[in-house]
Amino acid sequence: MLESKEKDTLDPQDTEDEDQISHRFKSATTIEPIFSNSEQERRLKSSNANNVSCFLPNHSDENGVLVRKLPGINLPEKILFVIDTIREKNCTPFQLTTGAKYMPLFMIKRVVESFVCIKSTLQRSHEYAVTILNSQGARWICDFTNNTKCIINCMDMINEDILEDDQKSYDLGQMFEQIHSRLFVPPKKHGNEEMVPPFLTRVILIYSRSYSIPKFHTGKQYLESLTENPYFFIDVLYIHEPPSSENLCEEIYAELATLDTANCSYILEVGRNAAKVHDSMAKLLAHPLQRPMQKEICYAIVPSSSPQEMCTNV
Repeated sequence: MLESKEKDTLDPQDTEDEDQISHRFKSATTIEPIFSNSEQERRLKSSNANNVSCFLPNHSDENGVLVRKLPGINLPEKILFVIDTIREKNCTPFQLTTGAKYMPLFMIKRVVESFVCIKSTLQRSHEYAVTILNSQGARWICDFTNNTKCIINCMDMINEDILEDDQKSYDLGQMFEQIHSRLFVPPKKHGNEEMVPPFLTRVILIYSRSYSIPKFHTGKQYLESLTENPYFFIDVLYIHEPPSSENLCEEIYAELATLDTANCSYILEVGRNAAKVHDSMAKLLAHPLQRPMQKEICYAIVPSSSPQEMCTNV
């Protein structure tokens, strides 16, 4: 849930200077692959050659929600960043302990650049593409590439779209219509057998509006078509103003949470806190097939009383 109260300026205990933030972000890693790369390749080749399913049976949790059981292998990812470029009126900037102030889009571009550099270091076969959201709708500006310099150059070319008039709603259908037309999601079946594709596809939506609720006025069928494939994932990072009675942060977060139709997304939110933006983006580094469900994740370090207990917690 969103925090009920957040200061306009950052608490010095919750913020760090730029060098400290960068160091923390670079120290983040994904969950270790269950199989080595050579073992993964052998299993995939064996599965596709013999038309053998690598799926585990689905099951329902205690609330009756269907939980997908997919092989925990380190498949290459095709990651599409959907970046909101809108700057609303009276936008509150981020403020670092150094006194420097930055608008949301600057912080978004910075954490995306860091994400791509770190993720590419972990596995160079990952590819990235970029779509922007502005007052006219959604625009695809960079096709999939594993060239990190290309993505960084693309970030440099993204500019703010300053919104003069209030928009109480944003049509998500436009965005997913374009995503559906441009993304190739590998088929999940070969004949009657479930197959492991050569890559998975993930959309990371970074939404930064606090007065415009994202809804499906049109095009919800495009989202439904994409999410039918178990190897398609949607994550959301919502960067908002300090919640108040004057904005719609709570309502917007609730709508964004409905995008988790398969119960396997990470829906994260953060206010005007530079350190927490970096922390949230670092959480998205984890591979979708190897991370736990968001409601089950725990980042606390629990001391162990014995080597055996330490081993079981890994």
